[in-house]
Amino acid sequence: MMYQAVVIACLIGTSAVQRDQCTFLEAQQSQESEHMCKRHALVLAQRVHKHMRGYEAVGWSCKPLPKGVLSR
Repeated sequence: MMYQAVVIACLIGTSAVQRDQCTFLEAQQSQESEHMCKRHALVLAQRVHKHMRGYEAVGWSCKPLPKGVLSR
């Protein structure tokens, strides 16, 4: 099974509960294991502030992808 990393990025000063101020970033490359997905998600989360000024990562997850599916 493959996994897709998802990072929740919100405007600085808001929380993930305030969804209108947040965006979900889905990795374009799937990972072969949940452990690798977690590592990739954490790397993506660390880069949010560099690519999205005024945003910060507030959460992440790894979604399992069924065989033959590239993204959910």
